[in-house]
Amino acid sequence: MSTTSASSIWRIALPALVIALLAIVALYWPTVASMASIWWHYETYAHGMLVVPIILYMVWTRRHEVAALEPCVAPIAVGLLLLLSLGWLAADAAEVTVVQHVAVAVMIQTAVYALLGRQATWAIAFPLAYLLFAVPVGEALIPPLQQVTAWFTVEGLRLTGIPVLWEGLYITIPTGNFEVAEACSGLRYLIASVALGFLYAYLTYRSVWRRLAFIALSVVMPIIANGVRAYGIVMIAHLSDMKYATGVDHLIYGWLFFGLVVLLMFWIGSFWREPVVDYEQMADSDRLSGHSMMESAIAGIAGRYAVWTLAVVLAAAAGPLWATWTSREGLEVAPVVLPASPAVAPWQGPEVDTDTWEPHFSGADAVVRSRYALDGRTVHLYIAYYRQQRPDAKLVSSQNSLYDRKRWRYVGAAGVVQIPAASGEWPLQATLLTDGQQRRLVWSGYWEGGRMVVSPYVAKLWEAWDRLSGAQRGSALVAVAADYDLQPDEAAALLRQFIETMGPQIDAILMGASHRN
Repeated sequence: MSTTSASSIWRIALPALVIALLAIVALYWPTVASMASIWWHYETYAHGMLVVPIILYMVWTRRHEVAALEPCVAPIAVGLLLLLSLGWLAADAAEVTVVQHVAVAVMIQTAVYALLGRQATWAIAFPLAYLLFAVPVGEALIPPLQQVTAWFTVEGLRLTGIPVLWEGLYITIPTGNFEVAEACSGLRYLIASVALGFLYAYLTYRSVWRRLAFIALSVVMPIIANGVRAYGIVMIAHLSDMKYATGVDHLIYGWLFFGLVVLLMFWIGSFWREPVVDYEQMADSDRLSGHSMMESAIAGIAGRYAVWTLAVVLAAAAGPLWATWTSREGLEVAPVVLPASPAVAPWQGPEVDTDTWEPHFSGADAVVRSRYALDGRTVHLYIAYYRQQRPDAKLVSSQNSLYDRKRWRYVGAAGVVQIPAASGEWPLQATLLTDGQQRRLVWSGYWEGGRMVVSPYVAKLWEAWDRLSGAQRGSALVAVAADYDLQPDEAAALLRQFIETMGPQIDAILMGASHRN
């Protein structure tokens, strides 16, 4: 096809694409606005404000290569858009914000494929993939990154010959105590490094394998470097008798260190740098040599693009329209009364629990905090019940916590236990906590309309199904806890006896509350 013919089609395809993208942004404006709010308020994701300008720049550097290609519609992408829109709908029903963000970003990428076709989309595949950096995602990586950082620090201290006591995320050495907090996980360094590495790889290399190799380097280096950084901070604090690297200088040292790591990463990447290709010169050469494709008729293309642009917009609109229909009759929020389970012999109780164990589940419609006794030993029961999920009231949320982080420390997970109950086996996640004096075993699970699950992802799926199907059976966090002296098995036997005896009562109370919805 000749350059003249290709440019004629581009003059039709580009406006169609712009209209489709603006329509998607308008349809999903609340989701887009929530992303922008996170960019603005959280330093870890501040780079999101630069993603669109960077994408436009990357596409601009390949403009001559892309302009030589013939855009065309890809009907299969309309089906993909419909599936993504329904995926957004499920995430909206379950109040899973991050999945909504990802769905919108991928819908934009898919709309480009739908209206530009395979060749043009492949030519700008890397810039399109960069759009995923606009999604504020990665909080799920914080706990494992904290563990990796703690491991690096402890092993470094041991190699240095410094006595160290390692308990979960808490590290004790002769000169002081240290906690590998969420800010020490290195997530912000990792995200910034990968975003920079992705851009550097695209602008520097042409080979896909070289690009992927450098992106892999940008993932591995900040993780290792953050472990070394944490060890260095502890060593500086230790050698200075806790005078340095414990306050603001801690943060300054971290960012300076990260800058050096990025420079080192770019220096390593320069060893497999490829020569820069002048795409404008290549395009001129192609025009002069006469090797351009045969010109094809473009009559009717404008009408065809109008039809497919409308199809793209309608497919993308399926999710928001369905969400509007399912929420047209919102449930009236009435008070929910959830009584404490009466004790079943030989247990005694319930009594109001005033213990320092303070789980926090925001927006719960009803909360039960009670304690029960058996032969002088105590079991603490906590239930947070939700009639329906709302933006400010979510059973599964990063803002909720199983314990008061100011008083209790996380020691570790102790696996999943299976306890027989009236509605079937209850799987419960075992968690070990300590406040420095007491050691506590907590068993917890998500109750979803009669089902008990431990996975937050499975819980979210059931919430979405209940909302979209109109079931509205309610959900709850159920947690029981007991103290132990040496081994958690001491508390485990007591908790097992409590659930086997009291479980049917708890299940019946929750089912009764859900039937009143």
